[in-house]
Amino acid sequence: MIEIHFDEASEAEKLVGLLYHRQPDDGPLFHAAYDGNKTVAVYIQGEEKRVLEEHIIPAMTAFMQEVMEERLLLSIIANVFYFRDVEEQQQILALAHSFLDGERRDYRKSAAFAASRTVMLRDAFASFLRDGLSFSFSSFVTFRLKPYMERLQHYVELAIDEYKLEQEYQNFVQMLRDCLAGRTPQWPRLYLVHDPPHFVFYDSERRELSAAEVRQLIDRHLVFSQPMYIDASVLAPLVSLAPAEIELYTDHPDDGMVQTLQNVFQERLIVCRRADFSRLFAANAGNGGEA
Repeated sequence: MIEIHFDEASEAEKLVGLLYHRQPDDGPLFHAAYDGNKTVAVYIQGEEKRVLEEHIIPAMTAFMQEVMEERLLLSIIANVFYFRDVEEQQQILALAHSFLDGERRDYRKSAAFAASRTVMLRDAFASFLRDGLSFSFSSFVTFRLKPYMERLQHYVELAIDEYKLEQEYQNFVQMLRDCLAGRTPQWPRLYLVHDPPHFVFYDSERRELSAAEVRQLIDRHLVFSQPMYIDASVLAPLVSLAPAEIELYTDHPDDGMVQTLQNVFQERLIVCRRADFSRLFAANAGNGGEA
């Protein structure tokens, strides 16, 4: 028998459910008993090594990842990094999951993290579990899963870095919106063509502006009075002019600067396909330059 003591009755109940889910169809090899409180007893009826490797260890590994991992992440966020606001915790947790799930590149990944979390957990259980054992699950996590907990903390750190960057970005966007709201539009319309990584400006008459002309559009007071750096090639001239309408032609709507322009200018910005500008330019030329 393996006897496992939990801090929460709900944890014990969920482990029993996962164990029974992995019980083989051709007959019981083990029996899991839940006392209705905080203890799970697993009675091994088949050959011990096989039952542990094929059924109990996979169930315990799934329990860690499906039930305990999120609780552990939240504990690290709150008790190691002292984020106590529930909304902040949830945002950091979502970012941590995106790193864990491989959605975001781990820019600090090292060779020490070559093994997956699943392998780490399976190895820890395999080296520990045996018939006749009685243990506290929380003590097992504390003393036997240190590398795994270090892995979780690493991803929480990445998530917090990303969270702070996103907060800074939102503050930056709001600052530019506030600047824009207080300015009178200098042009009724501006055309912007995206040729990565560059943005080409065209005035209301669809005349291309040189880089020098674009720089001359910048309100230097606006730039120097702001606490954050404003990109001088695109954002600074656009906010300085505060056009009533911007037509942006791009084949890369997910580009970072394109996304920022949409966030700052909102309803003033119209996003079109890059080919549409060529047709517009040709039509304008055919009409003798009339808008």
